[in-house]
Amino acid sequence: FRAMATVLKQDQLDELRKVFNTFDNADKGFLEARELGACFRCFGYVATEADMQEIVNEVGGTVDFQQFTHIMTRKMKDCDGIGELKQVFKQVDMDNDSFISAADLRLALSQLTGQDLRPEEIDELMREADVDGDGRISLLDFTNVMTA
Repeated sequence: FRAMATVLKQDQLDELRKVFNTFDNADKGFLEARELGACFRCFGYVATEADMQEIVNEVGGTVDFQQFTHIMTRKMKDCDGIGELKQVFKQVDMDNDSFISAADLRLALSQLTGQDLRPEEIDELMREADVDGDGRISLLDFTNVMTA
């Protein structure tokens, strides 16, 4: 785990912990294949249920936070960062106006997670990501937040 911490910045580790905890609804301390797939989609990675089950089987049936961190670190290294961020941005920009609005974010997260976030949660995410404070998330805002 310490080796992973040296590869990841503290804010990246914090983000992984936040996502892990979001999908570990019952505070079991581990994720199953379905939950792991939802985590992957949060980061813009697409994988089939079979892919997720294969990963989970490789690590013994469930994925704890340490294993999750290792898996995500490998996944992050394998990705073309900015290109993938642009792709994710386009997927979240539901109305194709080159900006992510609160409505876009709410709909995208609802589709990804199968859960509706509370309005105050959407507002918090918008405040965190809207770097220039114009009430919407541009590609630059999005890239800055995702690579910070």
